[in-house]
Amino acid sequence: MIGIIKSSLPNAKDLTAIQALQAAAQQGLKGLLFNSLYDISPTLDPAEMKAARAEADRLGLFISASLGVLNPALPFRGAKIAEAGNGDMEAGVRRLINLAADIGIKDLFFVIGMIEERFNESPSWQAQRDAVADLITRCAPLLRERGARLLIKTHEEITTTEIVEMVNKVGPDLLGVAYDPVNVLCRMEDPVEAARRVAPYAAQVHVDDAIVRFQEGGIRRFLAPLGEGELDWDAIFALMPKANVWVEMHSGQFAMPVFDAAWLRQQPGIALTEYASVLAMAAKFGAREMPWDQARPADRLPQAYGKLLK
Repeated sequence: MIGIIKSSLPNAKDLTAIQALQAAAQQGLKGLLFNSLYDISPTLDPAEMKAARAEADRLGLFISASLGVLNPALPFRGAKIAEAGNGDMEAGVRRLINLAADIGIKDLFFVIGMIEERFNESPSWQAQRDAVADLITRCAPLLRERGARLLIKTHEEITTTEIVEMVNKVGPDLLGVAYDPVNVLCRMEDPVEAARRVAPYAAQVHVDDAIVRFQEGGIRRFLAPLGEGELDWDAIFALMPKANVWVEMHSGQFAMPVFDAAWLRQQPGIALTEYASVLAMAAKFGAREMPWDQARPADRLPQAYGKLLK
């Protein structure tokens, strides 16, 4: 199944759920991943959500969604989830799981936060991850009853080793992985080796491409058209052949101070071979000017469609 995340559609913010489904179908895609259940219905109205489900069925589209940012230790990050629970984050998670399951969405992916969360002193990064794992564990009876699970996304703030630790702590029947390999570069992980670590738990993979480039103090990640970056997509797809594939055109350009001793001490799990692999990517790109407009991610869509839908 090859689909697209709603935010990557052209003019996505102006599209209703029905319009987004129709736009995805017109491109020959087989699915649509909503960035939030609020994208399906801004008021979480069950009737509107069922209408979107019916349109997806009419178009022959698979649908899924994101839960959003789930971080009980930093409630401001998960305000929309708490809103769904009248101010209570766990109640919000439970309500969203039920609403999703009612329209056949059984996998909801989430992120813990933003890149700066990793470097928080209070609450610590470990405390944040523990709080997420504990909340999911408390929701275990509901998840099992609804035949649902949550998927943690490989985002800029978390390593795949930390993700695997969380999956093993919570249980792979409750927590899987949404693998987004352009993000693991921000944690100095080789995308293929990272894929190998999470492959047993990966339910979906987010497709884009990227390069890294040297700059003063370290390197920076930039996004590239599919096939022109440094990701070995043939190898990644081979490691997770059953995962749903979602096109996601990213826009963030993250800097990594990879020669800073303090920064490195905050990431003790970096593997030397993978650190070297990412630096080799930067060396390969060299001092060339950036040829792709980072402010126009939708410009990369035609090439992604051409590569994936051929």
